[in-house]
Amino acid sequence: MARDIRKNKTRFVLHKELVILVLVLVAMIVTTVCLSIPTGSEKRLAELNDAITEYNTLNSTSYTTLSEDTVLRKVSLKTIESSIKKSADGTEENPKYVYVLYGSLSDATILQYLSAIDTEAKNREVKTVYIYSSEKVDKQEDKDDSNFLVSLEKDEAVFNSNVLEGVDEVDLLKTPALYTYKNGELVFNSVTVEEDGSYNWELIINKAFSK
Repeated sequence: MARDIRKNKTRFVLHKELVILVLVLVAMIVTTVCLSIPTGSEKRLAELNDAITEYNTLNSTSYTTLSEDTVLRKVSLKTIESSIKKSADGTEENPKYVYVLYGSLSDATILQYLSAIDTEAKNREVKTVYIYSSEKVDKQEDKDDSNFLVSLEKDEAVFNSNVLEGVDEVDLLKTPALYTYKNGELVFNSVTVEEDGSYNWELIINKAFSK
């Protein structure tokens, strides 16, 4: 009888060890799978760097890719609208800024200066620079289409919600562009300074972050 009890205890111990081993293996597999799934920020970074790399390959350029700590973030129009509205409660003593880079990720100028914008923003301790890449940028041949114009007006209503006196309104048919909002007001429009010939993009970037 005692011998049977010892056998049962041995079987129980082996069974328990097997269960623990299986659970450990399952946990390791789950952890490995989870770690292999890219996060949202990793996907956004990959999209930007893939665009830069593809352009470099096709055009024999050497535009700099971005690091993991980039402050550039591709977002929807809704996010930009919300950010501009939230910044409206800033004050002169404690201003709130929103920076928006507008244009297509196939645009040579944008791809060339993404790294420079990222570096300047970090130097100024800016946490986020939004990228708004609308399909309308690449489909301007449809700009006389009624649906295109309605959609464009919705975008422009967001970007031109509050324009500081002396700053031209945003024209989203003109790209690429860099915009700065201070306390909910548009205070810098790169299209204006670029068109008058006073600034190249290096100076535009510096001016945008010094408003």
